[in-house]
Amino acid sequence: MPEVILEAVDLEYSYPDGTNALRKINLQVRKGEKIAILGSNGAGKSTLFMQFNGIYRPSSGSIKYQGQDISYKNKALIELRKKVGIVFQDPDSQLFSASVYQDISFGPLNLGFSEEKVADRVKRALTDTETTDLEDKPTHLLSYGQKKRVSIAGVLAMEPEVIIFDEPTAGLDPRHSQEFMQLLEKLSIEGITIILSTHDVDLAYSWSDRIAIMYSGAIIAQGEPGELFMRTEIVERADLALPWLIEMHSELVQKGWLPPSTPLPKTREDLFRSISAKNNTAC
Repeated sequence: MPEVILEAVDLEYSYPDGTNALRKINLQVRKGEKIAILGSNGAGKSTLFMQFNGIYRPSSGSIKYQGQDISYKNKALIELRKKVGIVFQDPDSQLFSASVYQDISFGPLNLGFSEEKVADRVKRALTDTETTDLEDKPTHLLSYGQKKRVSIAGVLAMEPEVIIFDEPTAGLDPRHSQEFMQLLEKLSIEGITIILSTHDVDLAYSWSDRIAIMYSGAIIAQGEPGELFMRTEIVERADLALPWLIEMHSELVQKGWLPPSTPLPKTREDLFRSISAKNNTAC
């Protein structure tokens, strides 16, 4: 089994006003996996991410990186954030330099790398995010989708082992959402561990290796996507809907158009293949 790279242990967090935002969170993130944190707005997803990166400090419990409790001393936090990067929902919260190149180079420069090494990291980040044509463009002239990609490039230039995406497709149209998810798939293939938060059940189901469902500051279930979504009581408790692929599969089985033994489709192509196979058998 892959090693656990990031872990929350009995994690609790309350805001200064007394709001109990996280309640006894226990979650292991394995190296190289794609994990979705699924929940409605206010479930605690973003607050959990701030814990993973050391931005917030637990009220109780702990965050572990590679098996060790993280330290909240400045030097240790800098080292942690080189390994665990966050791409926030609003890219404007991350872009603050005059040009795209300056913004992406900010992190590596502050780590004390030579100009040559910084330039190499920026070039690779631009290539990976397909933003090389934006290198000299002022950040304030970028489109929303371009800002999303540049904010990712800024994190990639730090060469993290884990990247956390907070509602990555929020505000994107369907085409740009699809392109964005293709980028995440590319990063995953390159070995980066990816955690994303979303309330989009279709995205979480089709994309992730594993899902953790949050509700009211707690993780109420976690496991493989198909297994979790078959537990309708969990889905209803978390105020979520079923992914359309599972709904369609269930409807086709109920009508007898697919045999009950047909595996749950992970993609629309899987569903079409099952329907075609059934039709070919019938012929």
